[in-house]
Amino acid sequence: MIDSRHEAALALLAQGRRDEGVQMLRQAARAGHVPSMTALGRELLSGQIVRADTELGILLILDAAKRGGGEACAIAANLCAWGYSGRPDWPRALDYLQRAAELGFQPARAQLRLLSGYQAGIDWKKLRRAVDAAAWWKLPPRVTLCEEPLIQAAPGLIPPRLCEALIELARPRLAPAKLEGGDVAYDVRHHSSVAFLLADTDLVVQAVHDRVCALVGVPAVRSEILQLLHYKPGDFFAPHHDFLDPGYDGHLDGLSQQGQRNHTILVYLNHEGLEGGETDFPELGLRHRGKTGDALLWRNVDLAGQPDRRTLHAGLPPIRGEKWVLSVWVRDRVPSGYDDPRILTALASPAEQAKRTN
Repeated sequence: MIDSRHEAALALLAQGRRDEGVQMLRQAARAGHVPSMTALGRELLSGQIVRADTELGILLILDAAKRGGGEACAIAANLCAWGYSGRPDWPRALDYLQRAAELGFQPARAQLRLLSGYQAGIDWKKLRRAVDAAAWWKLPPRVTLCEEPLIQAAPGLIPPRLCEALIELARPRLAPAKLEGGDVAYDVRHHSSVAFLLADTDLVVQAVHDRVCALVGVPAVRSEILQLLHYKPGDFFAPHHDFLDPGYDGHLDGLSQQGQRNHTILVYLNHEGLEGGETDFPELGLRHRGKTGDALLWRNVDLAGQPDRRTLHAGLPPIRGEKWVLSVWVRDRVPSGYDDPRILTALASPAEQAKRTN
């Protein structure tokens, strides 16, 4: 009976009857139906169908995972790696991912294979142990391309197999890229993009996100939502700055909520068959395009924390082939809402929970 109610709720949502569908989903979730708890939790995290409620969404996902939901375990893995417990907890994240694989959740199995580097095998515990987290945080040496402002390259930051996985994950979800205010302006930015929201990501995306942010010594929670950019021949991003301008009213809310965009990091996800498509700094006379997995990073502000206008840059159009780039903007502080005590307790390990509740 409750399974049919869940299916009916999903059908209503697919028909655009959101209020009815969400109400039915809530009823099934309150009855402890794990798929409904997972679906509702995911929607509360994304805010695409219902009004976003991160705290409630996390608690629903964790409860569904505890009850044996494979998809919920995979989402819980992302939450632990992201750092909603107050700090990123990769051992616990991998435990959740292993459990999701054991429960038969196929995306979790694919993620374990990608992270471990083993494309075959069904011993999920063995694959989980093969993920070398310590090696993942050993970063490649950097090459300085410009001293002032500081612009550096980090060759080979991301393994090609993960670059390919990111492209395939993003490909069906591409949409016209928008400006900071949410507008489409083809004279400024003519290409496609995908934003990896928390509810849409997986542990492979999170691993890449963490390694990229480690280049500037901060956790992923200090950055904006990770974005993947796609350029066809002729597509471009006109010269622009990435910093938030305190003299522009449209940037004031962003500055007050999470601070300045101190750093930009780009990861080039492909290079075979690509001609053109460089990242151009016209004020500096510098153009750069890395190979698959290479990163480019620079500071958007000077040493006093003021916007550095010399960082004007553009995404030049490919002449031949497609260009895929991962873009990460790192802020100068963590956004509010990441220290809710209910989340801290729910995400903690059993030993940590005992300490916090005693």
